[in-house]
Amino acid sequence: MSDKEIKNNNTKYKIPFVKFMPIAAVISSILFIASICIFAQKIKSGNFNLSIDFAGGVELNVKIDNPQVINIAEIRALYSNFGEETINIQELEGEENINSFLLRFRGSNEESDRAMKVLYDNYGEDKVSLIGSNIISGVVSSDNLKLAFILIVIAWIIIMIYIAIRFNHRYALPAIITLIHNVVIVFGIITFLNKEFSILVLSSILTLIGYTINDIIVVFDRIRENSDSQKPFKEIVNSSLNNVVGRTVMTSVSTLLAAGSIMIWGGSILYDFAFTFFCGVIIGTYASNFIASGLLILFMKGKKA
Repeated sequence: MSDKEIKNNNTKYKIPFVKFMPIAAVISSILFIASICIFAQKIKSGNFNLSIDFAGGVELNVKIDNPQVINIAEIRALYSNFGEETINIQELEGEENINSFLLRFRGSNEESDRAMKVLYDNYGEDKVSLIGSNIISGVVSSDNLKLAFILIVIAWIIIMIYIAIRFNHRYALPAIITLIHNVVIVFGIITFLNKEFSILVLSSILTLIGYTINDIIVVFDRIRENSDSQKPFKEIVNSSLNNVVGRTVMTSVSTLLAAGSIMIWGGSILYDFAFTFFCGVIIGTYASNFIASGLLILFMKGKKA
């Protein structure tokens, strides 16, 4: 018996990962199809919730002359009943930007006047200054949306090339299919919950792709290390997953704690970013252990490990 076989036999975990892979495949198929249907329905109805980066809108930079520092929660409360349009409010940093805020929302000049009137009514027209305004046109926002999807596809292609070079093409295809699976399901969740698709959410998805592929590489690397064993490939995959399950759990839990902390204490600006990543880590951890490895078994069927 080789050293690797001894290591595999002595692992303290005996989880039957391979046994649950058919069930995971059914669950993933349902979630994948449901996510596509939800996305298609939102697009068809025109109710897809895009931020002004992708849908166009107005950005106002305002400064309030006030002897006391104004809490951003106070400004957000003023716009709680503004109407159907959601106003994204950010507080500008720096001593020279005390009581300066950035208001971003979808709308036209009429909504801009209404937004400014809210501040005028509460602080006085002579105390509120409009430092600058920016209108993001529909053409620019449409280009931004196209670029967002191009970036995701480019990330997939680069990762597929990297996996093919590091392992071989039979490892690359399961990895890229798993990444597509993860992105589509996460996208389906934020679409179902009507979360705003913004630059921050896009950043979260791109970060998630990098996080997930790292998880998949760890699993595939251990499978490759153990592949000189004379065991059937399914047993090699199962023992390899048990070898790395402790590392996987520790990494995922620590990442979820960080993302959860941002969701709780990071404020509304970072909430959607953290929420997207939180969901993605759960799905990515599940997929790297059950979907990617299951697909690898399928692709390696009849082939030498």
